[in-house]
Amino acid sequence: MFLSIILFLFIFTLIALAHEGGHFVAAKRAGIKVNEFGIGFGPKIWSKEINGTTYSISLIPILAYVSVAGMDEVKGIDDALIPEDQKYFAKPPFQRFKMAFMGPAMNILLAFITLSLVFGFIGVPRGLSSYIDQVQPNSIAEKAGLKHMDKIISINGKEIIKMEEAITTIHNNNNKELELKIQRGNEFITIKATPKYNQQIKAAVLGFTPLSIYEKVNPLQAIYYGAQQTIAMIMLMFIILEKLLTGAVSVRDLAGPVGIAQITGRYASSGYLSFLQFFAFLNVNIGFLNLLPLPALDGGHIVFATIEMITRRRVKETIQKRIHQWGLIALLTLMAIVTLNDILRWLRN
Repeated sequence: MFLSIILFLFIFTLIALAHEGGHFVAAKRAGIKVNEFGIGFGPKIWSKEINGTTYSISLIPILAYVSVAGMDEVKGIDDALIPEDQKYFAKPPFQRFKMAFMGPAMNILLAFITLSLVFGFIGVPRGLSSYIDQVQPNSIAEKAGLKHMDKIISINGKEIIKMEEAITTIHNNNNKELELKIQRGNEFITIKATPKYNQQIKAAVLGFTPLSIYEKVNPLQAIYYGAQQTIAMIMLMFIILEKLLTGAVSVRDLAGPVGIAQITGRYASSGYLSFLQFFAFLNVNIGFLNLLPLPALDGGHIVFATIEMITRRRVKETIQKRIHQWGLIALLTLMAIVTLNDILRWLRN
């Protein structure tokens, strides 16, 4: 669990750096004063001012943040001393739109780059082999004795030609003992295991990941498949959102920091390929959620900027800030509920 927490904090710091970096670049290009670009929280262990912006690293180097003039109140900085034309609300609505949009856009771009590199160096998955890749820790498969690179020859005497056949058989035999004939190197062994129902995938499982077959592709193809997979992840987020709005998925099913830390550990133990794909999906997740038109999120700022572009009238700054404050309270409340559900799930398991 400790390693899972460390990995979770590390990848979320990378995600936050990409996100805040997008806001930072957009603000600088728009001529908005950036008071500070920092990594971590707690007492500062290093800081340097360059061109009016303080760059800092704090004692606990986790996550990142950007402080923008006119948007954030910063201790030790008198907003009245900053020229009005360098403040967030002094800029045209389209520039404020771009600044809010660039954070989520950088997360989605990072997902695209990650997936393109994965496809470029490893190849594109073209199906499953009959070999086992990863065996999940403490799973039925591990307890039964299945290992990495075991080849499934037959189940209950029925020959297995494709891994899909083995998966279907396992899925359809909840609480029924199966006899698996395995080839391990030059040795043939028989293993007995009883699949158990998995609530998340709605089927019986043993707890192993098949070895995928990969096809090498050229750089342009890797970019194409990276874009295709990124779009597929975005569409998946729309499906999840629809299920939340229609009640098909409950808030209790959502994962907060504790749940994501556990999932991070599981993907890390499944190999670097699964971990990188999970990292890409987290980036898409963060980017998508921040674009939702809700107060306190980037999408909320985009809504106000869009209203101003269309109507030529600005919602009062004080009203905008108050709405975002209430939105932040609601968001933190939701996060607390989701985190509590994470902890209760962890204790039950």
